[in-house]
Amino acid sequence: MIAEAAVPLQDEHEVVLRIEGLEKRLVSGTRSFTLSVPTFALERGKFYGLVGKSGSGKSTFLDFLALVAKPTKLDLFEITDPANPAGTVDLRRALEANDDALLSRIRHSFLGYVLQAGGLFNFLTTRQNLSLPAEIAGRTPDWAVIDAFAKQFGVYSEYDKKPSGLSGGQRQRVAILRALSLRPALVLCDEPTAAVDESMANIIVQELRELAMSLGSTIVMVSHDIDLVSSVADVIIEMHPQMLSENDVISVCRT
Repeated sequence: MIAEAAVPLQDEHEVVLRIEGLEKRLVSGTRSFTLSVPTFALERGKFYGLVGKSGSGKSTFLDFLALVAKPTKLDLFEITDPANPAGTVDLRRALEANDDALLSRIRHSFLGYVLQAGGLFNFLTTRQNLSLPAEIAGRTPDWAVIDAFAKQFGVYSEYDKKPSGLSGGQRQRVAILRALSLRPALVLCDEPTAAVDESMANIIVQELRELAMSLGSTIVMVSHDIDLVSSVADVIIEMHPQMLSENDVISVCRT
């Protein structure tokens, strides 16, 4: 099974992430799956929708972007250096060398992540959940910024509540605010509206786009709902699986 992803490269000064020659091979019994990404680049401040059927490689690719999955083959993987925007970080070498210290630093300073069900810690209040990214990164939360967006999202009055006391929409808003609290260059969203109804989903993705764009963050959002993501995305990346044989499927990404 092969999934190919190809996104045209943008102007050099606007690219925050670049990949070339990525392959990720997964084997289960007699079946195999290979995600292949010949060239891929993400432009600063844009919203990318990653869509496709179940099993087409969306989650595999997102795991790689989140630095939690290692490739089988990789020619180039560079990101803008969070500590020096004029420079880049060679993540291919970091992955090959198992440089966990560097990879951890990049996760904390370059990436934000929003899970399907929010991923909030149930034993922490909203305020404590929102302060976590900064605390993990050894920084002081910027409450002026967080408070302003919390008011805009309608969750400022919920700071003392734990997730169980929030509605589904409120939990996702808090999760989005937490992911964006350190103004990451890249925010990965894995079906962030799966736990809410259609009306709330549309509101949440619009708010996500507005907040991310105001901070200059790039968004990659995985969704099975192409209509939903098309309403906010600047670029749609589609994975189209095709059966080549009983145990061999090719899934090609198109923009």
